[in-house]
Amino acid sequence: MPVSNNELVEALLRPLHDALDSQGITPLYLAKKLKREINAKETKVFNDKGSILYSKPLIAWAIRQRARMDAHKLLAHYPPEKHELTGKNGGPLKVTLTDRLKEIEECAKGDE
Repeated sequence: MPVSNNELVEALLRPLHDALDSQGITPLYLAKKLKREINAKETKVFNDKGSILYSKPLIAWAIRQRARMDAHKLLAHYPPEKHELTGKNGGPLKVTLTDRLKEIEECAKGDE
């Protein structure tokens, strides 16, 4: 029975999504972290002849730039990258799906 591209991608990503979800890394959690990064500030520390001086909170431009780029990627604002995969001699690619959920769950448990 033929499988659609969407079904194939879902089958490949489902174990990863489940593993992340089981560790509390949900889309809402990631959105909250992204919002914090987009509004990031930093304090610079200076040593002035033995005295430690702190700057006022400054905009963390590098962190904000990376967060903005992540947000654009997540919202698909960039043109899609084209990746062509072929099998032997340029023929169709044959994909064999295996259930690796147990392996992923064991790896996640090992990090606790």
